[in-house]
Amino acid sequence: MGLKYDRKEIKSWASSPIPFLWERRIIIAFIVPVVIFIFLFWNLVEALLVMGAFIFLGVASLMYNRWVKVSLGVELIMLGVVITGMLYGWPAALAVGFTSLFFSEVLTNRFTHSTFVSFIGMFVVAIVAPQFEGRDVRWVGIGMTLLYDAIILPGYLLLGSSPGRSLLFLATHILFNCWIFWTVAPVIWSFLK
Repeated sequence: MGLKYDRKEIKSWASSPIPFLWERRIIIAFIVPVVIFIFLFWNLVEALLVMGAFIFLGVASLMYNRWVKVSLGVELIMLGVVITGMLYGWPAALAVGFTSLFFSEVLTNRFTHSTFVSFIGMFVVAIVAPQFEGRDVRWVGIGMTLLYDAIILPGYLLLGSSPGRSLLFLATHILFNCWIFWTVAPVIWSFLK
């Protein structure tokens, strides 16, 4: 003995939202856990989004090296490392610094043995910057720029880099980062804090 439905009941069921939802069950089965994950782990999701944005900015800021063969200190990696370090700690700063530096060097075909000097400087900055949590991001950023340059300049000179090119990098790096940390960093900091 089967169940019998008249045409009105079938038509009313077909026009209800249930068939629509049933047809999209795979998408819904994917979206619901994602929404729950974002809700439960919002701090982690926010940190990963901020880190991803700074990695993208850091890599994009060095793409000019594909065409300009002079090493200028115009980059946004230091900004990302300092801010993520002060917000989320040294592992986040290290991830942003190393990932940005690695991909920018690979994509611009500038990855050489001397790049490891930059990784050492980035490592030190990523470890030291979070120690200044709660301080003015402007002064921390400028201080970390000077620390980074104090580490990499002797390293590059020891590896045979031209003193003129090294000094050009040093001057432009300090000037650019002083400007970035004094004008742009406070705006980003107030937005993220």
